[in-house]
Amino acid sequence: MKKKILLVRLDKIGDLICTLPVDQVLDEAVYDVTLVIKKGLNKILNIGEKKRKYIELDKNKVEESRALFSEFLKNEKFDVAISFQCPWWVNFEIFKARIAKRIGVLSQWHSFLFLNQGIRQRRSEATQHEFDYNLDLVKKLTGPLDIKNSDILFKFKKPHSSEIIEKYNLKQYVVVHPGMMGSALNWPQHKYIEYIQTLVDQGLRVVVTGTDADTPYLLKIRAQFESHPQVTWLQSKLNFEELIQVLYYSQKVIAPSTGVAHIAAALDKDIHAIFSPLRVHHPRRWAPRGHHVHIYLPVLSAGEVPCSGVKNCKIKNCKHKNCMENITL
Repeated sequence: MKKKILLVRLDKIGDLICTLPVDQVLDEAVYDVTLVIKKGLNKILNIGEKKRKYIELDKNKVEESRALFSEFLKNEKFDVAISFQCPWWVNFEIFKARIAKRIGVLSQWHSFLFLNQGIRQRRSEATQHEFDYNLDLVKKLTGPLDIKNSDILFKFKKPHSSEIIEKYNLKQYVVVHPGMMGSALNWPQHKYIEYIQTLVDQGLRVVVTGTDADTPYLLKIRAQFESHPQVTWLQSKLNFEELIQVLYYSQKVIAPSTGVAHIAAALDKDIHAIFSPLRVHHPRRWAPRGHHVHIYLPVLSAGEVPCSGVKNCKIKNCKHKNCMENITL
């Protein structure tokens, strides 16, 4: 009889994509795996190459989600739960359900109370990639694995349609996605403007993508290029399936440290990803994982800009000032 395994990750797109491939090391003949993900991210799983079982929970509706999760655990009776950086109530419900093996990161108070096979990781030190931290938790169940971590990738299926490509008559184009949720430092807007201008000067077509939430990172860029004949402005005009199409059929994608960079890598695209040197933002931990990933960090003539910041930029006291200006694609 298969062991029933629960994998829980209730975070954003990039975090989820950095976690999902860990189930690929679990033998399907031995383990029956179910994922618990943030509400609304089922779209990520539904177009993955691997078919996955999952439930969704809304972290903003704690009481409702706790009741749903509690009933689910009661009915399913899992043998093992692996908690990847979860809210306290998730670990409590796993504990209350008396799941025999409760694996996770020993960090906040609840992890010490409710997990019985936790490990210390200190992810904020960013000594390895987020995927590797997650895989270390799975190894608590499987033991050592004879496999290269770089071979374990999350991949999307080819889009079933190219309707949006035909609608906007997109051919031989580059996607620039300047927006983000503000969780890391971004490239200044004037640098995006200079780069887009270089592309159009080369005769290339540029597609700019983004959501309403990305507007603060797009205002100056929009003023410069919204009406340019070689620039197709698609901010807030694409649903998720259409975004996948636009990324998949592009020549390459340029994006900061955001979910779009991880999505492009999962589509096996040529992704040029812009990163901050701050420790908690560093590509050593958060780089997209794929076969065609190019990483850009602030550099000096001697190499990467040395950064003393951990969580916040120390621009006022830093001799390099806004080092993100030093990035050149």
